[in-house]
Amino acid sequence: MLRKKTLAFISSTVVALSLLAGCGSNNDAANPASGSPSASSGAKPQEKVEISFWTTYSDADAGPITALVDNFNKSQDRITVKMLGNQDPTKQLTAISGGAAPDVLLTYWNNIGPWADAGAVLDLTEKIAQSGFDVNAVIPAAMERMKINGKVYAMPFTMSMASSLMYNKADFEEAGITKPPETLEELFEYAKKLTKKDADGNITQIGFIPDYPWIDNVFWPIIFGGSWIDEATGRVTPNAEANVKAIAYQRSFYEEFGQNQIDKFKSGMGKRGTPQDPLLTGQLAMYIGWEYNFMPERGEDGPIGVAPFPYPADRPDLKGSGMVSPRAVFIPAKAKHKDEAWEFIQYLMQTDTQVQYSLDAHVIPTLTAALSDDRLYVDSNKTMWPFYERAKSENLNGFPNSPYINEYLQALTEETEKALKGTLSPQEAMDNVAKKIQPLADKK
Repeated sequence: MLRKKTLAFISSTVVALSLLAGCGSNNDAANPASGSPSASSGAKPQEKVEISFWTTYSDADAGPITALVDNFNKSQDRITVKMLGNQDPTKQLTAISGGAAPDVLLTYWNNIGPWADAGAVLDLTEKIAQSGFDVNAVIPAAMERMKINGKVYAMPFTMSMASSLMYNKADFEEAGITKPPETLEELFEYAKKLTKKDADGNITQIGFIPDYPWIDNVFWPIIFGGSWIDEATGRVTPNAEANVKAIAYQRSFYEEFGQNQIDKFKSGMGKRGTPQDPLLTGQLAMYIGWEYNFMPERGEDGPIGVAPFPYPADRPDLKGSGMVSPRAVFIPAKAKHKDEAWEFIQYLMQTDTQVQYSLDAHVIPTLTAALSDDRLYVDSNKTMWPFYERAKSENLNGFPNSPYINEYLQALTEETEKALKGTLSPQEAMDNVAKKIQPLADKK
């Protein structure tokens, strides 16, 4: 039974906190069973079923997913998928907690924990077992984001990934730097070498800003090998040593270049995603990169270089670390056509489907087998090649999903900001997070 008060509370905060986030020969990677569950059951043919599929994609971005839906509809004659886009998390939550829930939804991964806790998301454990779907075929870091208390509530259709350092090639050349930094210590030294000031001491070019364009309270602890919860004890661990070190490292840039100087410089930076983007103009020399950043500019002859993100010099075992942020596809608990919805989800999680969508939408597939599929390695898709390779790393991670995930992330952001500004020490800030969040964890 849905908990109406809980759902009402979630609905009031979900938009802001969510931002803190064709059948063929290779289709057996995640589902080794031959054919679909409905088609191979031996039951009498039934009337064609129409299922509804809601996504967050705008009309301008819906082309690739529309093509997949069309391919699925043409591939069999039992199910028709009708897609509806522009459905933000608030609309989605209203629908799944009401009396006319869609059958399948694509949403931001961090919605799954609170919505599942409220009883609005179907537990897929039984369907996974019955269909023979192989969850081990999915990139582990992406799959883990779909689990709440050990149960699977969604599938990671695609994922974004921050595990790269992007840099302005001209800035590097002017500074006499011939290769990207390999360690965090080198990154700090490069940042000093790439920073320029005018006669009055004002920064005119900066090597690196650790919290630009936003405070990244998940990425940095991952780079340092941090964690957020001890599964054995149920204790939250924002104040673990690695997490504290991650904030102290970020703070060192403000101590080196000056809080006021960096803030002043930020206020004059060009707008991201425009020709005045600071990485493109060289105002900013290095940047935490995602696969969707600077696609046209990061080619071999482009102005932007891409390299693996540096790791701590004393932790070479953390080489290849990075953060994943999947898009989750799930079935509402109140969905009318759960079996057909699961069949469609299995289609989305097949290798052929994942490869085609990756080519069309320039995203990272979540099936391990798809990352090595030759069809992805064509010249027209060359800027994505490094990201497919880095997605194979065993050091990818993400924030643990839970009913209180959004409160946890919000507390991390608030307290990390205080530590970066120097009003609290990193240890004090993370101790505060533990005090705020442990009572929420104890309730669950």
